[in-house]
Amino acid sequence: MEKVPRKKARRPVSKKTVFILLLCACLAAGGAVLLERSISHGTLTPQTNEETLVLARPLEDVRSVTITPKDSAAYTLVQGDGGFALEGRENEKLRDSVIREISLSLGEVPAEAVVLKELKQSQGLTPAAFGLEPAKARVEITYLDGEKKELVLGDAAPGQETPQRYCMLAGDPKLYTIIESDAEVFFHEMEYLLDFSQPSLDSSLLDRIEVSGAVVWTAAYTPSGWQMTAPFPYPLSIQRMDAILSRIDYMGFEAYLGEGETVNLSDYGLDEPEVTVRLAQAATVISGETEEGEQVSFPVAEREYLLQLGRNTDESGLYLMWEGKVYKASEFLLGFWKTLDPKELVLTTPINFQVNNLDQVCLMSGNVSKAYEIRMVESITENNQIAADEYGQTLYDLAVCRAGESEDMDAEAFAGWYTKLAALSGDGKLPEDFTLSGESRGTITLINSHLTRTIDFYPFDALHDALAVDGEALFYVRKDWLDGIVAGAP
Repeated sequence: MEKVPRKKARRPVSKKTVFILLLCACLAAGGAVLLERSISHGTLTPQTNEETLVLARPLEDVRSVTITPKDSAAYTLVQGDGGFALEGRENEKLRDSVIREISLSLGEVPAEAVVLKELKQSQGLTPAAFGLEPAKARVEITYLDGEKKELVLGDAAPGQETPQRYCMLAGDPKLYTIIESDAEVFFHEMEYLLDFSQPSLDSSLLDRIEVSGAVVWTAAYTPSGWQMTAPFPYPLSIQRMDAILSRIDYMGFEAYLGEGETVNLSDYGLDEPEVTVRLAQAATVISGETEEGEQVSFPVAEREYLLQLGRNTDESGLYLMWEGKVYKASEFLLGFWKTLDPKELVLTTPINFQVNNLDQVCLMSGNVSKAYEIRMVESITENNQIAADEYGQTLYDLAVCRAGESEDMDAEAFAGWYTKLAALSGDGKLPEDFTLSGESRGTITLINSHLTRTIDFYPFDALHDALAVDGEALFYVRKDWLDGIVAGAP
């Protein structure tokens, strides 16, 4: 008879061991909670990194593709000898760059990862957890031999160094990720495919910008810089105007939506535009040099461009009408017209005239009244010849005389004093409700052939004057600035 072995006696468990066992149990429970949370947010670690193709047939096998972006109408592209064309609108030219992107995404598309070999709803892994139901986009591909495949695109996969997006093939239980650049082209509306010409503008030829609607602002070009004429007259900052002109130069649209006469403008908020921008280009002559070194010039006629901004899209875009055609564009590129603040564009150093762009400078303060007439005279060498630079251009010297006098004064003394004038800058902004009152403590007037700029100093508080430029006061300056300028006038 075989002996039955005795049970081994259990050794007593120490308190330390009990604590470790409890800690392990807590960690296991916490891990389960974390897993459940990660599933609900669609963030799973790939179960395998095996190489596989989500789409595995070459582009030449594709007969057609139907693209259905979320919240947009489906459209079909049919491939023929001349490439892809929109079904039912075969005569409309499509954007080469967009068709090229679609073509690249319809060929052999590799999976970045197989996240799950099977999406088991019993474990709470539903398509909705990954943005696949409802889908962000659906792509149905029909091949020449009749085979069909449907690619379903979901949410962006978080935490990836290279942007990726979840996807599945209809009828395949696997959950994949593919790189974002293979997916993003399928999120565009049909209109994004239509070909159009981007605006071509040279802002250096503009001489007037007029903005109306939610924003009121008008600027006019002068040889002394851009001047604001509405909502009030004021010289404009060179740097900030350059920034606006640069944005005009690089103005670009995302998609062409149709002729303004044929689309429903109210769908885009263009029946009553939020902002209307008129860009006026004066008649001019452009000169240049050909590659062969020949000097050429040609006239450019006067022209006005019309830009109207409608409502914003659901994303970071807006609708607009340019030259009678309706487009969609990035809010980043064109939305600045809606938020334009005229007071943020003004020149904070109002005495910005170069001395060679001055005819007269006048100063009045208390009993002091001085006027200086400025002109540029040809520079003469020691040999009594007209001086010229290395390019043969005549050099000029500054000449200044007091008004009513024929003899020139010390030009260097005037230039040093004018340098102090040009340093004038507001020390701070006046309150929004500030209004000018009383009499001016002093006035500086700058005059040249095309404009007159007047700068007045009105009492603001015990230490400061309100600085009024052409009648508009935005900044204050310390009182001793004007006192020093009057005392130092040559």
